[in-house]
Amino acid sequence: MIKDNQDRINLFLPRSHCIKCKQNIRLIDLIPLFGYLIQMGKCRNCNNAISSYYPVNEIIHLLVGIILFSYLNFSLIFFVNYSLFFILYALFILDIKHFYLPFYLNILVCLIGVISNGYFGLYIPSIYLSFKMSPLLISLIGLFIGYSTLWLINFIYKLIRGKDGIGGGDFILFAGIGSIIGPLALAPVILIGSICLILLPVINSKKYSEEIPLGSGIILGFFIYSLFNFFELSFLSAVI
Repeated sequence: MIKDNQDRINLFLPRSHCIKCKQNIRLIDLIPLFGYLIQMGKCRNCNNAISSYYPVNEIIHLLVGIILFSYLNFSLIFFVNYSLFFILYALFILDIKHFYLPFYLNILVCLIGVISNGYFGLYIPSIYLSFKMSPLLISLIGLFIGYSTLWLINFIYKLIRGKDGIGGGDFILFAGIGSIIGPLALAPVILIGSICLILLPVINSKKYSEEIPLGSGIILGFFIYSLFNFFELSFLSAVI
């Protein structure tokens, strides 16, 4: 599993290679979508089929990039938002496939939340304005509550069952989400995410019968909450 190899695998090493024949992938074949098409969906070295996950993921990133660009153009806010999506998407895939949330990616989410809100007030909703607190303070409170909430739930569970029920990576991830959208939005995010996770044992009862990727649920809940929040604000702006 990835957990066993986390010290040897990162974003930079080893080089991208075919998981079947282990041969390094040529630079031209690494070009998103184009590389998949010119190889006709097969490794040019061993002729084994390339997983459809790769072009699907590349299409998703392309569409998100286009949508963000249409609203933000090439700006600092565009790169911050796309970087956040990129990191959360990677965490979502890693957790739902391998039950693994890399520490350094979780920390990046926290840093993006605290810095973007502290310097630009980028994500903090207007509902917090009545509290007369700075966006940085609200972000830090969200970070603390996000972490401590799951930690406390796991602490109580461990007292009762004698083992951990929630992984430490989930604590940090939820803290990062809290640092982005503040403490008040954490409840709907975890609720939406938990509802989505109920479907996983139905989809794959063998894999998810004993362990559920809570991190993926949190990320999905955050995306859904953000979309609802965005469209609600857009609707109100159009009406007003």
